[in-house]
Amino acid sequence: MNLWFYIGIGLIIWVLYDLYYGVTWSFRPIYREYEPNTYWFVSIIWLVFAITTTLAGLGML
Repeated sequence: MNLWFYIGIGLIIWVLYDLYYGVTWSFRPIYREYEPNTYWFVSIIWLVFAITTTLAGLGML
């Protein structure tokens, strides 16, 4: 494990926090209530990035 593993875990926690509160960020806040398609698209991108970073930190990629 290296630093990227911990960064990936932090990003996963961030995505879970965003899913709970219904707001995510790109260059501005995106609210699930008002822009559901954009919200889910950006959340999925963040989740993929978080999982990829975590796996890279474990040396699996």
